[in-house]
Amino acid sequence: MKIEYYPIHGRGDDGLKFQLARIADASGNVYKGQYDQARHFGSEAELKTYLADLVNVSEAELEISKMNL
Repeated sequence: MKIEYYPIHGRGDDGLKFQLARIADASGNVYKGQYDQARHFGSEAELKTYLADLVNVSEAELEISKMNL
C-alpha cells in the first residue's frame, strides 16, 4: 500500500517535529477525520508506524512518500 503525506514542519518545543496536513492513498482516500492532525512526529519512521496502524497493514506492506504539491 502506498500513502503520500504533506507535512507541516517546525512543530514541537524545539521546532524539529512535523504534523500531517494531508494524507492520501493511491485510491484517492484522504482519511478525513481518521487521523490526528494535531499529533507531532519526530521522524518518518515514527509516521510510518502510526500510518500502518491507521490503515491496518504491516509496516513492511506500507510505502510512504512526501506529496509533490
